[in-house]
Amino acid sequence: MKRLLPALLLLAACATAVPPAKMPEWTEVPAPILNAFCSRVRSEGVSRESQISVVKTTQPIVTASSLRSLGESYFKIGDTVMLAEALNAALKPLPLSITQGGSCAWKPIDHLDTRRDHEVLVVELSAPFVNPFVRGESGLFARMSAGGQGSQWYWIPIAERNGQWAIGRVTPLELHEE
Repeated sequence: MKRLLPALLLLAACATAVPPAKMPEWTEVPAPILNAFCSRVRSEGVSRESQISVVKTTQPIVTASSLRSLGESYFKIGDTVMLAEALNAALKPLPLSITQGGSCAWKPIDHLDTRRDHEVLVVELSAPFVNPFVRGESGLFARMSAGGQGSQWYWIPIAERNGQWAIGRVTPLELHEE
């Protein structure tokens, strides 16, 4: 019995292990991603009347600092400079599915223009990627700024279970500049 118990514990641990994360094979970023982000910024005090510009395609916004902040939120560290460069090179732009009529008044824009958008809240999303700091999770970065200044970063975790994608809690990151 003493020999059988460790084997049973190992078997149980393997059976309940989190499967490795998968990259979404999306043709566009689904609308629920922006809706989850909208709910988060509403809870932080962004008014329903505030128009928020959103860049219509994902952007290569992954930086060493944003990855470092993501790692710190999972109590992990690593070389984020080369990882950020590799991710930005590998991630392909995706269009965003932007729906109107929800609690955010989205204004789709082609790109951030610091002169045009200097007094406007602008949201940019990265393409989804596998979280290098935790098993079983992928996600996207969201960067919200006032025309490119004073950025607040967020992590939007996603995970695939039984063929369906689920969105986790949108988390602000301790990173406010780039």
